[in-house]
Amino acid sequence: MDKPRLPVLPLLSSLHSGAEKLTREVTIAFSERSGVELLPLGEVEALAEPVPVLLVLTGGTEERALEFLARARGGAVLLSHPAHNSLPAALEIAARLREEGKAARLVHLGAGAEELPVLARAVALARALRGKQVGLVGEPSPWLVASSPDPAILRGKLGIEVVPIPLEEVLARVPAAAPPVEGEGKGIGAEERGVGARVHVALRSLVEERGLDAFSIACFGLLPHRMTACWALACLADDGVPAGCEGDLPALLALLVAQELTGGPGFLANPADVDLKGETLTLAHCTVPLALTRSRLLRTHFESGLGLAVAGEVKPGPYTLVRFGGKDLDQGFFVEGRVLDERVGREDLCRTQVRFKMPRGAMERLLREPLGNHHVLVPGHHRGVLETFADLVLRVG
Repeated sequence: MDKPRLPVLPLLSSLHSGAEKLTREVTIAFSERSGVELLPLGEVEALAEPVPVLLVLTGGTEERALEFLARARGGAVLLSHPAHNSLPAALEIAARLREEGKAARLVHLGAGAEELPVLARAVALARALRGKQVGLVGEPSPWLVASSPDPAILRGKLGIEVVPIPLEEVLARVPAAAPPVEGEGKGIGAEERGVGARVHVALRSLVEERGLDAFSIACFGLLPHRMTACWALACLADDGVPAGCEGDLPALLALLVAQELTGGPGFLANPADVDLKGETLTLAHCTVPLALTRSRLLRTHFESGLGLAVAGEVKPGPYTLVRFGGKDLDQGFFVEGRVLDERVGREDLCRTQVRFKMPRGAMERLLREPLGNHHVLVPGHHRGVLETFADLVLRVG
């Protein structure tokens, strides 16, 4: 596997000679200690990065660092080493940034270089999100009273462009017929299998012709037409297109993050029930990426009894529960736990149901400091990367 890479802006005092040699020595030392390759940039290139990373090579660089950071976006990462008064300068810069209420991470070569791979992944995540085009199909569902941030926030903080698309544009693309969805079903017939396939064709066409990287659809607007998007969203997620429900932009961001971190989809769901004693959360929704399931049953949409939904058994194992929130999208809830190997099988919840074992205290925090309804299960352990990403990219003015 290739080493992770981290673009950096080297800073040296004008009194120091041998800049190229010192830069090379320090970047090699960081690479050997952390496994991360540092890539020196010029100021123009560094300003284009979503998170500025300063390699503080000598003392006397404080003013230049602050002048540069005044023009940069987001928080800052400072890298120091044990010679040439690098650490004293980095400490002074970090202290000034903290006084100004700005996020600053300081990593010293002599202690803490193991943090660098996490930082590199967080910066790479922020870079990967920039320039994404995501569709908001229809208006966010009216019950998302804490999950409808201004799209301008996604553009300003993340470089994600939200493209509003009328729901009528999807309806106009629904063909009169399509090959019916195959697979074991319960309580469905030819009509539901056909509807699922037709909506899939319409949404696939929309994604391709609009050049969308992801989208969220106000899916309840399809119900008057006896349609649901549940099956289509599952299929598109499997094809690498993060696809969310109900026009929920924070949830769509979590699905985008899942795709970038793992190369595969996440499972967007409602927290439906809690077991405080067992620290177990029950999550449920009527769509789930098929790639995350070990078996599945085709059913109708839970609330309406219409269309085609998925009752899947999600593969057990380690997952990270992810929720972004806050009016300015500056908060996050990231919990590492495990999807349990058990079938919930309730008929009073959405079709796909999961029991997620959470660490001690996480359930209490979920109930005490909620960020909203929809949460996303991302396969694997990602809390460190997500906390760093939130600190450096989202929790900034």
